[in-house]
Amino acid sequence: MSLAGGLLAGYMLSKGDSFWTFSGGLGGIIAASAGNDLYHPLQAFLIAIAGVWVAYKLHYWVERKFKIDDAVGAVAVHGYAGSFGVIIAGFMLWGYPAVADGSVTITPWGQIGGAIIMFVVLGFIPTYIVARILKAMDVLRIPHEVELAGLDYFEEQTMASDGQVIVDAELAEANK
Repeated sequence: MSLAGGLLAGYMLSKGDSFWTFSGGLGGIIAASAGNDLYHPLQAFLIAIAGVWVAYKLHYWVERKFKIDDAVGAVAVHGYAGSFGVIIAGFMLWGYPAVADGSVTITPWGQIGGAIIMFVVLGFIPTYIVARILKAMDVLRIPHEVELAGLDYFEEQTMASDGQVIVDAELAEANK
């Protein structure tokens, strides 16, 4: 049901854009995953719709506000929908046992704390450190001239020249 809700939400929000329709399906699954073993199918369906709405809106907001491009939608689908799913599970499953013996129950505060630890402490901080190291080594960005020409164009030209080298080598071998 979370796949169906995500596909439906992605299709409706994007007005039929195939990228967001399929990303919506994945985002719906991810949004409902935190409580899939405990959710009623209708809950999973509705949480998926809400999670995809959050992912879709935050994706374009971050792009406009901070000029950060998420070209494949991975941050939107996994980060935004996933964060929403983890936090909403705390509210939807409040009071359910978190462990088999029932000694600890699910709470919104526990889920928010878990989300902060997962996404900030284990996600953002290590990524930031690695990015700073790569930037210091000057390997984080592609060269400026490649950036201006476009990476696809540059890679196609490189593959074409590599292919020509192979053809030239084969012709030279055949003419021996």
